[in-house]
Amino acid sequence: MIPPLILLLFGMTFAAFYAFRSASTDWGVFVTGVASGSYDTPATEYARANILWSDLANQINAGQNGPRQVRSLISVEDSRNWVFGIRLIEAQRAATYFRLWRFYPGPPPVGGIE
Repeated sequence: MIPPLILLLFGMTFAAFYAFRSASTDWGVFVTGVASGSYDTPATEYARANILWSDLANQINAGQNGPRQVRSLISVEDSRNWVFGIRLIEAQRAATYFRLWRFYPGPPPVGGIE
């Protein structure tokens, strides 16, 4: 009875860890996208520095995609060896697109508002 319970507990812990990592990835994509829309460009690096896992933070691609638009995305496809020859696979994708409505990046355009 003890071995199945230990496996169940271990599986639940592992699933919770993966769910937390996935939620952190989604939050990282969102927060770097918001920071990329600000006028102060170091805000993106500050947001990236606050993401819990550095391997995920380095894979987030955020920046202005067009006039008054910001795009932030990540694609993680990784596998690594684990105990007893088990191969762990991680695959996550997330993307956000922001239309800057009130706060526009940079100085106002020449000739007025678009």
